[in-house]
Amino acid sequence: MFLPSTLLLILTTTLFETLAQLDIATLELLNSSRATDLDYLLLTLTVSAYGLGACVPLYLYLAGHFRKIASLKLKAYQYVFAMGLNILFIGLLKYTVDRPRPFVTHDTIEQIAEASSPSFPSGHTAYAFTAAIVLVLMFRHPVLRGLLLTWAVLVAYSRLALGVHYPSDVLGSMLLGSAAAFLSTYAFRKHREQFYTLLRRGRSLRIMP
Repeated sequence: MFLPSTLLLILTTTLFETLAQLDIATLELLNSSRATDLDYLLLTLTVSAYGLGACVPLYLYLAGHFRKIASLKLKAYQYVFAMGLNILFIGLLKYTVDRPRPFVTHDTIEQIAEASSPSFPSGHTAYAFTAAIVLVLMFRHPVLRGLLLTWAVLVAYSRLALGVHYPSDVLGSMLLGSAAAFLSTYAFRKHREQFYTLLRRGRSLRIMP
């Protein structure tokens, strides 16, 4: 038993070391090879993750209110619920994992954006993927879906190019954000009729898919 256990430990340690080296090597490549003239664009992309999070539910709610369409108001609540789950996931993991930022532990990384909290997960990436995936699940327009997913990927890339996250931070955040979006969508679809009952005011709101 001793030899297989020791071998497993060695293999596991080697695997983690290899992945860690790949993590920082990929980040160094993306950070150093970025087009510096586009740093402002990258910073704008990074900020848009939070900007969209505030604007989209407000737009959906107001559109539903003034057009008297219950489904749009419900989508606003679904979006907010997804973001709430995302915030919960991030809050639980940030200071539990407590991973230092890459520019703190590696002097080869140039820090472009402000960042003070722990590195894992990437809040901006998680927000972007929560927003993009929940909207993709809400609306079937292929062009809209393509634009949303492209935007989310670019936000994720910006966090790497700006030197504030490891690739593993970003990949984990993609999964977290997507999970929040899917869980919210599942909950709202499962209890669709109950939510509509709460939203309808007599016959003042119409139900649309």
